[in-house]
Formats: sequence, structure tokens, C-alpha cells
Amino acid sequence: MLLLSLTKLGLLAGAATAASLKVVKIGTTPDGSTAPIRGWNSWGTQAGKYLSDADYNEGHVRGICDRLASDLRGNYQLCGLDSGWSVGDHGDEYGRINYDESKFVIPRFASYLHSKKLLMGIYIVPGAFLNDFNKTIEGTNTKISEICGATNGLARCRLKYDHPDTQKWIDSNARQFASWGVDYIKLDYITPGSNDNGVDLPPDESPEVQMWHKAIKKTGRKMTLAISWKLDRTKPYFDIWRTNADSVRVDQDIQSYSRTPFTDWSRVLRTLTNYLEWINAAVANYKTIGTHPNLDTMYVLNDGSLSGLSLDQRRSVFIHWIGASAELNLGDDLEQPDAEGLALLNDGDALAAASFTANYPMQPRNPGSGGNAWLAQNAWIAGPAPSGEFIAVLANYDDAGTKTVSASFGDLGVSGKYSCFDVFGKKSQTTSSGLSASLNGGQSVMFRCTRAKRRVAGRRVVNAPR
Repeated sequence: MLLLSLTKLGLLAGAATAASLKVVKIGTTPDGSTAPIRGWNSWGTQAGKYLSDADYNEGHVRGICDRLASDLRGNYQLCGLDSGWSVGDHGDEYGRINYDESKFVIPRFASYLHSKKLLMGIYIVPGAFLNDFNKTIEGTNTKISEICGATNGLARCRLKYDHPDTQKWIDSNARQFASWGVDYIKLDYITPGSNDNGVDLPPDESPEVQMWHKAIKKTGRKMTLAISWKLDRTKPYFDIWRTNADSVRVDQDIQSYSRTPFTDWSRVLRTLTNYLEWINAAVANYKTIGTHPNLDTMYVLNDGSLSGLSLDQRRSVFIHWIGASAELNLGDDLEQPDAEGLALLNDGDALAAASFTANYPMQPRNPGSGGNAWLAQNAWIAGPAPSGEFIAVLANYDDAGTKTVSASFGDLGVSGKYSCFDVFGKKSQTTSSGLSASLNGGQSVMFRCTRAKRRVAGRRVVNAPR
């Protein structure tokens, strides 16, 4: 990758017409977090049966998640169980969601993970089980049938959100999860959203998200609530998501649903275009967003035969997930790392950049205009912070061919002289014009920029943020 001078290229003219930059922050999410979750989710390998049903059990998954503490040095903490950890057609004596003892004993597994300084994540879907209609909600005289309407196509009912004991049923589940030591709940199949789901969901499940948030808060335990998928971005619903959920899925599944490869570049691009639409909606309506985007699992650790991505594309995935302030949850086979993947994920400069974007999600700034459209060669900016620090990403999304991607500081919406550090290239440059790079297809570069220091005693002192 060749870094180029904007001045030499004569590409500063677009700065005069660039749109002004509105800086947005994430702030604190509903569970009190100031950074997105990092870890692993089982669906990344479950989706295509690479992780088979027979191997999806506590003993095997324990070995997988041990790698979070060893190979990944504890930088990624979540061990997230997706579909299949719980009994699939009925709850316990009170109709509460319960673990399948033949696969996982969640309190025991959570205790083990906590001993490794890891986090326990579980997956749930809306509604109460149809087979539990005659059971009584804990602490009430109300039958499950009384809070239920029609089936939702998931062996469960559509909950009656206006029934006073619907909240009590959700409360009883949240209390049980808290008592088990759960740290993260993924609530899937939420509408409006969850397009082409093949089931029979009600058109608006936003009250269920609100009820889960209330229930979690009542437990007194910090449990992150992630909602899924491709959720409505109009302001009335975005207002609900941002005040009740800690992350919001922006797209459908990124997985190929083949055993291998796990994904491909076209699915990554679809996810990124949906993120662009999500962040544009957020910028239009808020200064502080209050929730993180969820771009689904990222594939960075495994080589191309498993991931379906070249090394350049894997680096681009990591750069964009970091830049977006997204959950950094891997979908890879943690037991088959390659050296390049480990180097990317454990890179101290990348993790430091992630600490910055935890509060400043990137937004698109089109080269030459500062617009916010999707372009095959594009630029993004996260920040700047009050100190002037910002992160910039330049990307070439074409499948093949080398392109020069250039963004003036006017395009990016900033001005002044900056010391800009290439996070993965490990080189610094001082510039008052902008940034440029020659990028292969699928390649991206991330710069962390701080205001350049003044000359001292005839020398220039440059801070490369590390």
C-alpha cells in the first residue's frame, strides 16, 4: 500500500464545497456501558453446521472460549451461546426459559467463564411457549395462556403487551438469568425489522424490547441487551431502540450458511451499506446515539479457506467494525487461528483505536464532496474529539484493481495540521491537506490523527498515537 500526498495529486479543490461535519457520540448505553462488547458468538460457525449440533455442548464450547483468554489475551471477553442452548419447546415449572441440561448447565458454565474473566452470553427469541399455557407465572395466579395471543411461528405465542402480568413473566426470566450469572442477552426476531424471517411475528415487538430492558434493570445485575435484526431506522423506533438496547443489528445475517467458507466479500459489503444507512439516520436525528450498531459477527481470525475472505478483506472487516463502534464479536473457529489473524486482533494500536471509536462512531465523508453516500472508493471519519483527535478510514470496496483513494481535510470536515498514524502500517505523517492511499481491491487503511505539535528548538516533535 502506497501512501500519497494530496498536495502532489492536486486534490484539494473539493474542500471548499464539502458539507459541514456533525460530530456524533455513542455516550452511555442503557446498561451503563461506555464501550461495545468484544468476544465470540457461536452462530458464526453454527449457521452452516461447521460447529455441529453434536459438538454444541458445554465441554466443547468451553475449550473454544478458553482461546479468548489465551490466544486473544483476554481482549475479547464474551462467550456467546446462540440458538440451541435452551430447551426448545417448553420452559420450567413457571414457563421460564431453561437451559438444556444435556448440552449446557448455564450457572456452572457462567461460573467457569467468570473465573477466566470472561462473560456469559445467551440467545432468546420473543414470546412464551405454547406448551406452557397451563403453567402459572411465578409470583402470580396468572396462567401463561392469559398473556398470550396467536402463535408467532417459533413454538411460542405473541405476547399481549397490554396485560399487566406480561411484564411479570419477562421479569421472572430476567431474574433467573441474573441468578445464573448471565452477562449478555441477544434478543432475536424483533420487529419492525427481522425481514424475510419465515415465521409469523407481530408487526411491532418494540414493547417487548422495553419490557426486557425494565426487567434487566430490576435485577440489579448488569446484563447487556442486544436486539436483532435489521431493525427499523425511522426516528420513532430508533428512539425506542437507543433507550432500551445496548446494541442494534443493522442488517441480516452475514453468514453464508455453508459449512465453509463462513462468509464472503459481498455479504460484508451488504452489511457495510446497511451500516452507512444506519449511521446516516443516527447523525440526522441525534448528537448522542445511546446505543452501538451491531454488524453481526466479524471474520478476522481464520484464513481464507474458512473465512472466505482474503487477508486484506479480513483487515478491512476489522477496520470497519472498529470504526463503526460495533460489537467486536468474532464468528471464526477460535481453535483454528492463523498468525495474521492473531496479529490483527491483538494489535495494541488497533485496540487503542477501538477505545476511541467506542464513543465516536465513524460516518461517511465522500472524497471530493464530504457527502454521505455509498461509493466504491470512500472515506469515513470518527470524531473529532474536543482535543481535535479523530480517526479516518479510506477504503476501496472493488473486488479487484488498485485505486487511489484521497480525502482532503475539507472533505473530512476538519482543518489544521495533524500527525496521522497508520494504525496497521505503523507509519506517521504530518499533513495539513488530507490523506491518500493506493489501495488494492478490498483493502482499507485506518489513520489515527492528533494535532501536530509546534516546532520546538528547530525540531518538529510528532506524536504517533499508540
